[in-house]
Amino acid sequence: MATPKEMAAQMGSMLGGLGIIQKILVAGFALAVLVGLLTFSMSTSKLQYKVLYSGLTEEDAAAVVAQLQEERKPYQLSENGRAILVPAAQVYEVRLALAGQGLPRGGGVGFEIFDKTNFGTTDYVQRLNYQRALQGELARTIRRFDQVAEARVHIATPRESVFIEDAKPPSASISVQLKGREKLAKDQIQSVVNLVASAVPGLTPENITLVDTTGRLLYRKPGEAEGMLSASQLEYQLKIESAMRQKVESMLEEVVGVGRAMVRVTAEMDFTRVNYTEENFDPESKVARSEQQSEEQDSRAGDQPAGIPGVKGELATFAESGETTAAGSTAKRTNVTRNYEINKTTRQVQQPVGVVKRLSVAAMVDGIYEKGVDKDGKASQTYKVRAPEEMQYFEKLVKNAIGYSEERADQVEVINMAFAQAPEIEAAPQALDKWRDLLERLTMPLMYLVVAFGVLLFLVRPVLRFLTTGRPVGRPMRTMAEAPAGGGLAGGPIEEVGFAPKEMSDRERMYKLAQSDPDRAADLVKRWLREEQ
Repeated sequence: MATPKEMAAQMGSMLGGLGIIQKILVAGFALAVLVGLLTFSMSTSKLQYKVLYSGLTEEDAAAVVAQLQEERKPYQLSENGRAILVPAAQVYEVRLALAGQGLPRGGGVGFEIFDKTNFGTTDYVQRLNYQRALQGELARTIRRFDQVAEARVHIATPRESVFIEDAKPPSASISVQLKGREKLAKDQIQSVVNLVASAVPGLTPENITLVDTTGRLLYRKPGEAEGMLSASQLEYQLKIESAMRQKVESMLEEVVGVGRAMVRVTAEMDFTRVNYTEENFDPESKVARSEQQSEEQDSRAGDQPAGIPGVKGELATFAESGETTAAGSTAKRTNVTRNYEINKTTRQVQQPVGVVKRLSVAAMVDGIYEKGVDKDGKASQTYKVRAPEEMQYFEKLVKNAIGYSEERADQVEVINMAFAQAPEIEAAPQALDKWRDLLERLTMPLMYLVVAFGVLLFLVRPVLRFLTTGRPVGRPMRTMAEAPAGGGLAGGPIEEVGFAPKEMSDRERMYKLAQSDPDRAADLVKRWLREEQ
């Protein structure tokens, strides 16, 4: 085994036999390998940072950074200072240490403001601190919602009064910043409002306002529900108009061509909610429900007819007392009461809300363009009005498409009008065209890269191999008998060393062959020994 001194001598002799270009190539290759090793070692030794906290408020981020600086912990900031990163191996240790310090607090001031007591604090300051703490705690709770990134709560508590008529209820305002395109559902909005209302004594949901940072009003008072209904009514009306417009416009474009028909629809809606009960009686269909029958009979014997009361009556009776009446009387009376049930139909009707009261449709149809040649021999187009019969046909189609009703007094107007010809604008490049242009620009650099790789693989690599091993590339072996006459070696196969100096002796050739191919050198020595014997 060669010693380091011998290896250094061999390297020096090998480099000494190289040309200037060959030395530059070898030096460049060695430099590239060295730079690669240094880059790899630096990347592996670099600290890997991991997120400690993200989405922090400015107050919390400042407090956490101050604590890390005090403890001399390395850190990095990202997301415009809202995220803090520390070395990956120290994440949990630093997080536990900060939690012991009560960080992060979640933004704002919470009830930790009362952890330190101050005996000189006045009652007014205590009430003010309590209000601040309550606002901060409510904001922290609201930030727990997945859709909320930031929240602030403002509570207005009026001064207490000894007179009931002067007492005013407290009120609250809530501002939330949502994450990205997230939205709060109606039940979540109601949950936030009820949460704040339950935390403040005397506060009712009617006195709470909830907005987001874009200025949208998320919660309205119950008395303002009509305004919300009006917005939904307008949205529903626009949907009806848009659906009818698309239906009519697409039908006309199938006949006259895309972009050559324009339709506008105005719908008058009735959002009145009507509930009524209807009872119908059928006099023809009657059924006996009950019947009651009673009979009365009165039998009397023959009585003397009574006379006129008074003196005259007495005298008359006395005068006629000689005559008697033997006949009696019988009275019979029958009463029948029947109750009939008349067929009655009762129904409760609730009319649908959002009924179309009236439709107005205006449609414009482009005419016909006949292609021709002008005086200069250039292609031209001549506008031609459509026939009245064709326009009537279009009007019938529109009426059928919208469900035309004369009872509603619907209006439909279809006219023929020449559309303005837009100037020819070069179409914007599509995504495929952009990729095609990019490939065209990268084609030549890629070809150059392939050619350079081929040169390195099939030309530079063999040369470097020859320079490092001393073996000629693509040269056949020849025996020592074919060598120049000046040599002292005879017979036996030996490989010719290409690009070797002419004054190289047989000993030097043998030495170099032993370095490049020890097996061949040993075989050659064995042949020499056999020949000498």
